[in-house]
Amino acid sequence: SVLPAVHRIDVPAGASMSVAVEGSAKAWGAYGLKALDLPTFDPYARKSHYLDIFNRGSAPFEYRIESNQPWVVVSQASGKVTGEQRVTVDVRWDKVPAKPQPAVLPITGPNDTRVLVNVLLRRADIPKGAKGFVETDGVVSIEAGNYSRALAPEGRSWLRIPGHGRTDSGVTILPVTAAALDVKQGMRLEYDVNTVSNGQVEVQVTLAPTLKFQPGAGFRYAVSIDDEAPQIVNVHADESEKFWEKIVSDGAAVFTTEHQLTKPGKHVLKFWALDPGLVVQKLVLDAGGLKPSYLGPQQSPRL
Repeated sequence: SVLPAVHRIDVPAGASMSVAVEGSAKAWGAYGLKALDLPTFDPYARKSHYLDIFNRGSAPFEYRIESNQPWVVVSQASGKVTGEQRVTVDVRWDKVPAKPQPAVLPITGPNDTRVLVNVLLRRADIPKGAKGFVETDGVVSIEAGNYSRALAPEGRSWLRIPGHGRTDSGVTILPVTAAALDVKQGMRLEYDVNTVSNGQVEVQVTLAPTLKFQPGAGFRYAVSIDDEAPQIVNVHADESEKFWEKIVSDGAAVFTTEHQLTKPGKHVLKFWALDPGLVVQKLVLDAGGLKPSYLGPQQSPRL
């Protein structure tokens, strides 16, 4: 018999530094990259990011991180790496000038190894005085209970249910035994949002999984942006066992509709209640940045 070929992996002797940044599958030193880019720092989200300095050799080494801009700070500017060292990078937004120069973090390691890490900033592109949720990384993510306005006809009301959601609370309508509504009756939640994107977007709505406990058609809700005609969604249109198994195992039912933004700027995302018994948990406006995840993106910054 012929034995399969054995591919030897060479581990560098001595000290050998490599660097990886948050969100990238590639590392400097293994892919021949000339520089690395940290995720863009956002003046609205104001999140820190990180980089990992790790050892591809067998001996510990010392590193040093410098910054060419005083408003970029790192959690550990120097140290000794045996296996791996994570370093948090943050921006002092109160120190950032109106027209900042490019920021770079040179990382120096063993044998005069030098890695350049670029610090990228998003400019403050939302008009001053704007209100509502802000698009970051191509997404506006909203917990349903954090609405801007809750509108209801006489005899109906909205109820916020604390903890009835995978990431926050749920919202439903009362009374639960009332007859179905039409969009003309105007029962809806409105969310003020600010986007830097336009064109086609998707709206992902997360509901609690609900049995069709009344005869007739399935339960419905509707979604619209600004003054467009509401799109009606039948949450029980898929009657397959596979669909039911998924929403039960996930503890949530997720539905998606497509919309058009005619321009960037201020918009109003609307969730229309048509049938009682539904509990809305989360709404995500995806302008192309939504990444696969179990719980969805964290809530966007709110002005």
